[in-house]
Amino acid sequence: DLYGLERYEHWIANFKLARDIDAHYPLYPTAIARKFGLEREMPEEEVEALMIGLLESPVRVELAQFLTKRLGRALEPFDIYFEDIIEASPASEMNAAVKRMFANGDEFEKKLPEVLRGLGFSSADAEHLGKRVRVEIAKGSGHAMRPQLDGYDAWLRTSSLDTELGWDGFDTAMHELGHNLEQLCSSTFVNRAALRGVPNTACTEAFAFLYQSLAKRVLGLEDAASTQRQFAIDSIATMLAACQIAGPSLLELYTWRWLYANQDATPETLRAEVIAIAQRLWTRFYERDFGKDPYNILAAYQHMIGHPLYLPDYTIGHVMSHQIRSFMRGKDLATETKRITSIGTLTPDRWMHIAVGTGTSFTPLAKDAAEGLALLRS
Repeated sequence: DLYGLERYEHWIANFKLARDIDAHYPLYPTAIARKFGLEREMPEEEVEALMIGLLESPVRVELAQFLTKRLGRALEPFDIYFEDIIEASPASEMNAAVKRMFANGDEFEKKLPEVLRGLGFSSADAEHLGKRVRVEIAKGSGHAMRPQLDGYDAWLRTSSLDTELGWDGFDTAMHELGHNLEQLCSSTFVNRAALRGVPNTACTEAFAFLYQSLAKRVLGLEDAASTQRQFAIDSIATMLAACQIAGPSLLELYTWRWLYANQDATPETLRAEVIAIAQRLWTRFYERDFGKDPYNILAAYQHMIGHPLYLPDYTIGHVMSHQIRSFMRGKDLATETKRITSIGTLTPDRWMHIAVGTGTSFTPLAKDAAEGLALLRS
């Protein structure tokens, strides 16, 4: 049975556990209310409207046309996961460029103050921040950890080739460096200890993706025109990723609403409803561009079972991180990094207003994606 009951049995178990907890939170009497009101601090209706607005963006028609031309065929349902916007440079060429500047992870760590000075940080800030990042080579994925106490260093983990750092390790390291800079700034420069940090993961991912996008500049491989082109590519890729995950995010939210309205649901009735929601969402938001979906792939995310109601964080993260990156274009990188990461853990809406002058919005992402398509076509 392609649509077995086991995952829905787990979903029912998660719901029953949530119901047991509900009685202890009279102000937030559902798992949905707690996730949005307590954890995200973003109204449920606003997040829903954000995801629907994203999926209804007119630029998606142009994106589908771009993908069709890129693939040379009509789009199919699994193409919602396509992300290879352009052909990448040969790995050997990129590895050699990294090796010319950083022989290995140790040299990358030693040169971090130099890297930050090259990106516009003052000598004092470059030394203060660059010398407080410890680089560790690991076999797994990249990771960044903030200092847990005053005076402690941040940790950066990345991968490496056998005898050199390599492009993949360096690219990951630049992503993690963005996290580390946020972590150090939001720990060091926030004026009240109780407000240290940032409101949510989207805020730190914004700086991770921003600094990752600067990897080629650090290696001296990117001029102004290349920077503009890379921003166009990143905008298109982020729009595609945000739209891909917005569908499952809505499905999960609608399913939890249905569960609270049908508290005697069985795994069989839950499965039927999840598939029905997936079909409705696909018909409304995806079928025009990707054709009919016989697989109901919007319902396939395991996060719905392992991490209940987490999926919208990915959509919000894509939107907020791009909004910050878009705002910072043409501005002094070091100054804005320090200013924004020093705001503190206010509510996300207030944090975004101080950071970029407006609340969370998908409009900059949709606009930049449209402009990016125009640039790549020219």
